[in-house]
Amino acid sequence: MSLKLSGFPLFTFILLGQSAALLGATVTNFALGIWAYEKAGNVADYTWIAVAATLPGIFLGPILGVYIDRWPRKSTLIISQIGNATVLGIIAALLFAKTLAVWNIVAVVPFGAICAAVLQISFSSTISSMVGKDRLSQANALLGLVFGVVQLAGPLLGGAALDHFTLEHILLATLIAYVIAIFTLLISPIPTPQRHEEIASKSVLGDLREGYLYLSEKPGLMGGLWMFTLIWFSVSIIQVLFVPVVLGFGTRTELGAIQTAGGVGLLVGGILMVAFKGPKRLMVGIALPCIVFSIAFILIPLSRSAQVISVASLLVMAFLPMANAASQTLWQRKTSPQYQGRVFALRNTIMKAAQPLAFISAGFLADHVFEPNLQADGAWAALLGPFWGVGQGRGAALMMSLFGLVSLVFVVIGLLNRNIRRADIDLPDCEPVPAPPPTTAADSAEPPQSARP
Repeated sequence: MSLKLSGFPLFTFILLGQSAALLGATVTNFALGIWAYEKAGNVADYTWIAVAATLPGIFLGPILGVYIDRWPRKSTLIISQIGNATVLGIIAALLFAKTLAVWNIVAVVPFGAICAAVLQISFSSTISSMVGKDRLSQANALLGLVFGVVQLAGPLLGGAALDHFTLEHILLATLIAYVIAIFTLLISPIPTPQRHEEIASKSVLGDLREGYLYLSEKPGLMGGLWMFTLIWFSVSIIQVLFVPVVLGFGTRTELGAIQTAGGVGLLVGGILMVAFKGPKRLMVGIALPCIVFSIAFILIPLSRSAQVISVASLLVMAFLPMANAASQTLWQRKTSPQYQGRVFALRNTIMKAAQPLAFISAGFLADHVFEPNLQADGAWAALLGPFWGVGQGRGAALMMSLFGLVSLVFVVIGLLNRNIRRADIDLPDCEPVPAPPPTTAADSAEPPQSARP
């Protein structure tokens, strides 16, 4: 059985199927996180789950990208989803047996993280072969919109599900969602870029080196990657600081209202991007939101009004889908599909590697430098207190503004670089290499074989 769909309709069908699994996983992660925290009884043990879910994708990402470029995309997507479902099934089995412990989750989560990384990279690298370049921006905007809806609805559904059902019921429902996602992949004719035999016969390290050299030959992409990694570092610090800044003057309810307003802005921006495709110049679609974000991060901490910050969050988050869609489209257009697995994996690894360092730096600087100096009797109170205020959370507010300024400086430096500024114009678009006929559902279910034993 195989669908007679192609192009954007095929992409939409596959995305809807995968969104069922994504929503189920988001609800499960929310519910399982609460269970693990209550079971552990302390933050340290609980955070090991987050570490186990983050590090595999960072360290193994480039190697995974090599195999994604070697294997049939359809088989890779199916097996990664089967892997995700298997991890969830192990957790569910232990839960039903009344033997599930936090260390069990820490032990199996890395395998789920690897499967999730493979799924994300392989799906992103499949879009350009499935959708014409004229609709890439629209496809990436729709992808971002679905993620936005899931991230907004997942915790709400998770909280409601815990109130009315058991964790066992939630896990079973998510397993059913994975079955739906796998079935949609099985019946979909997903193309795989054709690779030359001499390319496919290289070693893993040779393939990895080739992917890095390919990216290095595109200075606009490579320069932009390092620039946005620095911006992402600043944004990650701001992300950590946002909660203590708001709770320094507001309530948990007001924090929830601000985050909800941001989620609404994300949805509105996603809908507008799907409808209008965004700016014709992709670099405008990337740079404009970055400028808006940076200026907002500088100014928002000056306010101590939940209503003002809610409105600002809605407006700022409305720009995020534009940046995400434009950035993803730029990389898909300028990277040959034969290299997208490796290049996208390198991109993810470089950018995500900045996040743990940012989280550690944020905690240390806030607790030991900024917060003490912006107390009522702090060294900076007289000079900076009239602008940012003094007391709980105001040091974090100052730090948030500072890294907003740092982010703005990085954006300006990037735009002054011609290779980065004109990457969407000067770099030629890459056309897919004709793919072989799509495999049948039965063939696709077989494990992918490496081109070299």
